Amino acid sequence: MPELVDKLPNAIAGPVRVALAIKNFIIVVASLIMALTFGFVVVARYGFSADLFAYEEWLMVICFWMFFMASAMGTYDKSHVNADLLGFVIKDPRKLWLRNVIIEFIEVLITFAIIYWAYLMIADEISYYPNWQTTIALHIPFLVPRIGIFFGFILMAVYSILHLYVLLKTGAPDTREDNQLIPRQSARGPNK
Repeated sequence: MPELVDKLPNAIAGPVRVALAIKNFIIVVASLIMALTFGFVVVARYGFSADLFAYEEWLMVICFWMFFMASAMGTYDKSHVNADLLGFVIKDPRKLWLRNVIIEFIEVLITFAIIYWAYLMIADEISYYPNWQTTIALHIPFLVPRIGIFFGFILMAVYSILHLYVLLKTGAPDTREDNQLIPRQSARGPNK
């Protein structure tokens, strides 16, 4: 099955590929940092009876960024867990397409509402400058992980919009009376 980026026009596909590469890099680096940190914690604690100073604080930032970048990847891949049973019940391809369009549209609306709330969270945090909330030991501003939340939701909205665009661009499948799927014809001839 082709990826979402393969169904997009070249002008959009290029920036999406760049965003995917950056997100993958963040996820991989964050995973490595987390694994190495926990390894150092175990060695320090049980090997040398020492403690790694305030590792929870910088791991919190990394975890927030990794979680929301991975959530954006889940939106791109359509791999989020869902409890939608209509996809199994509906057999008509046109109704299934319409159901997918409605779900994507609702997802876009909800994500925009969450982006607005994330923006309010960031704006509220910035308004307290120079008295930002920070972590206790390393004084990392809470703004840093919250920016990861904001960007994650923006990327989720972008990918939802792109999925909706592809659904609307391809249109509902044509069906015969016996519900056999007929390939769509374009103005240039049959699809290949």
